[in-house]
Amino acid sequence: MSLSRLLGFFTRSARRAAASVTASDSEAEHFFALRHHSFKLFLTAWNTFQETMTALEYTLCCDHPFGLYRVRALCTSMATQVFQCVKQLERLDPAPCQALYARFAELQKNVADDVYEPEVCLLGPLVLPLGEDSDLEALSGQGGFPLVDPATLRLEEVRRRHPQLAPRGFAITMAGCQHFLQSNDLQSEINRRIQAAGGLAPKHLAKLSRGLGQLVEDTPLPPDLEQEIRAALARLRASSQHESMRLVLRGRLWPPEARGSDDPGLILWGPSVPLDASDEEILHAVQLTLARKQRAQALVYRRARGLTDAGAGVCITCMAVEEGSWGGLAHSCSPVRAHGELVHVYACQGLPQELDYSVLPADHATVDRQPPHEIVSLAGPDDAPCLVLDADTARDVAALALELEELLGCPVSLSWVRTPQGELRLLLVRPIPLPVDAVDMPPVLPEVGPNLRLSGGYTVSPGRVAGPVCVARRWEDARRFPPGGILVVPDDNYRWGALMDRVAGIIAKEGLAGSRLASLAREFGKPAIFGMAGALDTLENGQSITLCSDICQVYADRQESLLPNVPPGRDYMPGSPVYRILQKASARILPLTMDVDSPEFKAANCQTYHDIARYCHERAVSAMFSLGAEKKYAPQRVKQLRDKVLKQFWVVNLSDGFAVTPSGPVIDIDQIASVPMRALWRGMNAYPWQGPPPVDGKGFLSVLFEATANPNLDPAAQTAYFSEKNYFMISRDYCSLHSRFGFHFVSVEARLGERTPENYLTFHLRGGAANIERRILRVRFVSEILWEFGFAPTVRNDAVSATLKGMDREEGELLLAIAGYMTIHTRQLDMIMQDAAQVAARREEMLNHCRMLFRGESLAQDAPGVEEKQACP
Repeated sequence: MSLSRLLGFFTRSARRAAASVTASDSEAEHFFALRHHSFKLFLTAWNTFQETMTALEYTLCCDHPFGLYRVRALCTSMATQVFQCVKQLERLDPAPCQALYARFAELQKNVADDVYEPEVCLLGPLVLPLGEDSDLEALSGQGGFPLVDPATLRLEEVRRRHPQLAPRGFAITMAGCQHFLQSNDLQSEINRRIQAAGGLAPKHLAKLSRGLGQLVEDTPLPPDLEQEIRAALARLRASSQHESMRLVLRGRLWPPEARGSDDPGLILWGPSVPLDASDEEILHAVQLTLARKQRAQALVYRRARGLTDAGAGVCITCMAVEEGSWGGLAHSCSPVRAHGELVHVYACQGLPQELDYSVLPADHATVDRQPPHEIVSLAGPDDAPCLVLDADTARDVAALALELEELLGCPVSLSWVRTPQGELRLLLVRPIPLPVDAVDMPPVLPEVGPNLRLSGGYTVSPGRVAGPVCVARRWEDARRFPPGGILVVPDDNYRWGALMDRVAGIIAKEGLAGSRLASLAREFGKPAIFGMAGALDTLENGQSITLCSDICQVYADRQESLLPNVPPGRDYMPGSPVYRILQKASARILPLTMDVDSPEFKAANCQTYHDIARYCHERAVSAMFSLGAEKKYAPQRVKQLRDKVLKQFWVVNLSDGFAVTPSGPVIDIDQIASVPMRALWRGMNAYPWQGPPPVDGKGFLSVLFEATANPNLDPAAQTAYFSEKNYFMISRDYCSLHSRFGFHFVSVEARLGERTPENYLTFHLRGGAANIERRILRVRFVSEILWEFGFAPTVRNDAVSATLKGMDREEGELLLAIAGYMTIHTRQLDMIMQDAAQVAARREEMLNHCRMLFRGESLAQDAPGVEEKQACP
């Protein structure tokens, strides 16, 4: 072979080898980019999973009422994010994913079975007669769920003693109402619409309620139910053929599980119709009454009581009263104080429901409880030409109320009518809900006196509370009502009941202690004053006030000296049907049952959603960082960080983040070219972490409690977490930090370049070892510090996200130093968050350090050092 041919052969071989190397490098770069993209998608799913898990934990605290739609939304979101974690892990490390998918499918089915209740068909008659021949055993359900509400049963017991007192009629039982709601998939469609609306927020509650009510009205009654109602009407007309009668429809929504003397529940008055009206007109009135269950007040009531659709009883009691009857309400004693000397009687020109819903003006009489029941006071509205209520009727009603009080053994509230012939009829009798347990109220100190803004009116529901004012003259004014606000309204109209689970207190210019709004305020323990003149003109939206309804006074600002140690209000969520469903589902979602260091840490052993997500996180991080050891894929992409000594941080070079690429597995901080990473690292090491703060006794018990609920919070189980890989993903102008220390999660992302409008910085913090109340206090503490430096923090449960955009490069480096400092020095602060002295001292120290960093100053390094594993997580 000639020399030229030999040289040509070697030249071509060299070119082919070079081309092969170039192609191999290009393939490796492409592979790395795909893996990095999958890893970023995994981190997004992982972070969203943690946020949703926090929301679920917060919901379990019962600090606010929630409905079954909230439980379903949370569980669906958790399932979605867990599935995404497995899906993205499959692209990084497919080996364990088949087992993970199998465990996920089984858990998803179990959780769905928990939160989507199967329809239960309640057996029993659809319609039952009410009269002398009524069957009490059939009405009470014969040992099972009662077929009618307690008030209807009580009325039938009264009929046994006073046959003429209780009107004749019939009841559409709980079985009949449930049969209607389950027909044509009506209840499923109602649930779907509530779920699609995202719950019962005031801004869309009225529209949602109208749509649901119209849906119920448009759904035809099942033929068998319609036939039984027609038959009951025929029997009732036959027994009243010589009289002109009107049919009064009283619906009732109540928790069948409730026992005791309070008889909770919501009255759903329907339209009254002539008994001789056509069957179609009366059947339509029945549907209108059933549609009342979808009123905003009823929807909110079910949520506030923690009732499911299957766990909420509903029935309709239909009673025939003489045409021309009028009536009202009565309380055998003051509803605010369980024992009193007077009977309170209210009356209006129409039927009791007009007074109950504050539709018509009412007369009010107070009557002495002792015979001969002297009239103490009798008055009507100021603009009324004459009184509807006369003294004889007031005495007769008072005597009846006292007789029923003796019969039932407790103070009673009743709805009554007087016929044109002068006879009394009883439409409803129920125990007066007992007031919230009395709390000793602090005295009004002299120094508080100058802050008095209003006084007067009368107590409807006793208690004291502070909060922002929301003045609402119409419903549109309350569409954005703030939770914990104090509602100031012109009257006690029933529509304001739709805000009952959001208000802290109520002030009304006009109103009656016997109105439906007043009754709801007492049932839920909301402080309320009615008849307070000047409230609408004096108080302004957003103004902070202290409402003292027990002494009928309103003070400016929050007056701590006036507030009791125990906040007002009754929380019905713990133990409610909805809460029990959430508890059962969360047992399959929240716990961590596997230790990372255990040989049992396997995909097939995952028992909860949290187990699956945690396992995916471990495998995803391992898969990503194993690239550094596989030269065929990413020869110099992943390095362990060294700053004099090795750190538990790994650096992923996305493009041009290294100034020098060392050949070994370690990179020194001086070899990092990423501007945002160097600034962040400077803040992380600006001042040595002092270790965990001294924990107060309650904080220590809080940690112990959480450790009991979650075995992996045991310090013995945290070995892996202190050595867990924390990582930076960097380029010259970009940095993303993900750090975990125990159960504290921090992520920082920033871009700092020459184009100022494109620069940004985000800081995220969540988690902790203490209970969720202390973790929430910690993120509020952190957000207050970040806010001082121009961040826009958003607090959501125990997580805070703070963002800043458009800063120049120099300012961005200073802010990143603050973010780095906060990354290190916010760890385990949740344990001391209820120790005011420690919190104040730590806030002052941290603010001072952050201000120095923002000025570009160095912090003193004279603090004692900590162990390397503590210095950097």
